[in-house]
Amino acid sequence: MPADQSEITSLASLEMALEKLNLAFDGEAMWWRGHADAVNWVLRPSVFRKRRNGQPYNENALINNFQMRAYGRLGHRPRPCSDLEWLFLAQHYGLPTRLLDWTESPLVALYFAVSEEYCRGALRDCNACLWAVSPRELNKANSNRSDPANAQVGLINPENSVVQAMAMKAFGWKDEDVSRRTGQNPYALPQVVALETFEIDERIVAQSGRFTLHSCEQAIESLGDKEQYLRKFLIPAGSKPTIRQKLEDLGIQRWSLFPDLQALAAGLKDHEFTN
Repeated sequence: MPADQSEITSLASLEMALEKLNLAFDGEAMWWRGHADAVNWVLRPSVFRKRRNGQPYNENALINNFQMRAYGRLGHRPRPCSDLEWLFLAQHYGLPTRLLDWTESPLVALYFAVSEEYCRGALRDCNACLWAVSPRELNKANSNRSDPANAQVGLINPENSVVQAMAMKAFGWKDEDVSRRTGQNPYALPQVVALETFEIDERIVAQSGRFTLHSCEQAIESLGDKEQYLRKFLIPAGSKPTIRQKLEDLGIQRWSLFPDLQALAAGLKDHEFTN
């Protein structure tokens, strides 16, 4: 097993993983992401993945059409005030974007790694995994590669000009307009940054949701400096049912993470309610 990868087979081994990370990153609060497939799922935002027919997404068309058609469907929601706010809203409702979801809770990430909803069919027998990232160290390594001495310390504010430039690229702004409006070189943007998060919905709050923003399709684990901020923990397929039951015993289940009536009904339907 690679040196940067350990196994999680129970909640006790998750606690041991937390202790290792606490030592490695001086007690920094980590961000977590759970994958039902440890081999084929990578840390790449959905808009940079292939569609089911093998073709790439047209990012500009997706987000611009979403923006144009969403106005009459916002209901009680306030209208987004920036390109990044539009990306957060689109990501929340399942549109492929250049945002990647994370959580501050390892238990929430573990749920997504082992939940039956995400481990059906061929995935049932796949090893799962947990990813842990240090947002502080990720930004230190990636936010200003041309001038590391002036790299971001901590999370990046959504109003930061670098973030604005990365979001503008999603909407297809011309390079000269990106440069003129933000003062940033469109060809020297970071590959990935960890953001302060707009908590625009109760689902983000319930899941302790956080986000990284990406400027290209390169997966985080393929970056050359990943050992500075990234760790992977393998979850053997045979351990999924036991972990899943333990999480349910602790109240980590669908209706607690998706606080809406549809998720409540679906969760109750699958629950063991019998006479």
